[in-house]
Amino acid sequence: MHLPPFEPKKARILVVEDTNMMRIMMMRHLSQAGYEHVESVEDGQQCLDYIAEHPVDLILLDIQMPVLNGYEALKAIKANPAYKDIAVIMVTAVDNIESVAQCISDGAEDYMAKLFNPILLTAKIDTSLELRHLRMAVAADQSS
Repeated sequence: MHLPPFEPKKARILVVEDTNMMRIMMMRHLSQAGYEHVESVEDGQQCLDYIAEHPVDLILLDIQMPVLNGYEALKAIKANPAYKDIAVIMVTAVDNIESVAQCISDGAEDYMAKLFNPILLTAKIDTSLELRHLRMAVAADQSS
């Protein structure tokens, strides 16, 4: 199997966060960390609308949001064959083992409590993107 070059800093990342201050803080961190393609929306429905129109490699998804919460958005993403390969990291104030277990079971790549450690968030993003890249390469190799 031949893997094409992988550059996590060129990945397309979507931040889904309803709190303006947290959204700005996450966007600023990702920009300072060198990620080149970062967008944001304010709730789960806007997330689904965005990914229907734009390719995304990774979503940082809050849980407690209006309109469509993170649990519902995660289930919708993973249920859709067109989106199921998008890596999702939950970044949320909900910090209990039941929520972690539910999100991982529903397809989240990882889970991180707010207020996040920027170094750890970057490591989780890069690892999730690398795993996504490897899964997609294996799937492409198996289909050829």
